[in-house]
Amino acid sequence: MPRQDQEARQDRHASCCDLPPAPAARTRHRRHRQRPFAARLMPLVVRHAAASLLALPLCLGISHAAPAVQLGYGFDETHHVQKAEVAMLWDSGFAWGNPQGWLVDLQWEVNIARWNSSSDNNPHDLWEFGASPVVRIGWWKHAWAPFLELSVGPRLLTGTRTSDDHVISTAFQFSEYAGLGVTVGSDRRFTAGYRFQHLSNAGIKEPNPGTTFHVIYLRYRF
Repeated sequence: MPRQDQEARQDRHASCCDLPPAPAARTRHRRHRQRPFAARLMPLVVRHAAASLLALPLCLGISHAAPAVQLGYGFDETHHVQKAEVAMLWDSGFAWGNPQGWLVDLQWEVNIARWNSSSDNNPHDLWEFGASPVVRIGWWKHAWAPFLELSVGPRLLTGTRTSDDHVISTAFQFSEYAGLGVTVGSDRRFTAGYRFQHLSNAGIKEPNPGTTFHVIYLRYRF
């Protein structure tokens, strides 16, 4: 091959190797440089959002209150059942509204109760164990504070009947109640209230007649 042709081919090869990178390659390179900024930004956004939610109770002036003890008495006239109940309640620290006016707060409640059947048809007594969240809506402007409360939670019983006329099929039950009450005193330590409570197994097994209690209670906060 003539020497001039060899030099011409080498010049063409060198010029091909010296071409700048394609635009698509430069675009991919720029996108790759942007990823670290987005990766750093997202944890900051999540961290600030979580901190704002956790600080909400503090912004409202709500703190974790001391526990309260509650004594209650309930009766179901239809099925001839009475119960005596002891419960403990704690403030969850979550609240929405005005601490000096309308306020919605959340409490935790655990309870134990003794059911007594006065039926004439093979009566049977039970124990009840439960835990529930309690949503309370109150007007906290005065030393006496009226409120409404709502709750849904699980219950475990030590039997499945209180008499041959009242067979509830499962020891696991669901409890829901609505109530009203009033808290009194300069430090609001004393509370009296009423609850309309219904227990059933939500159709897990038949028969499922349910048990409906009218409950009155007294509460003292330490």
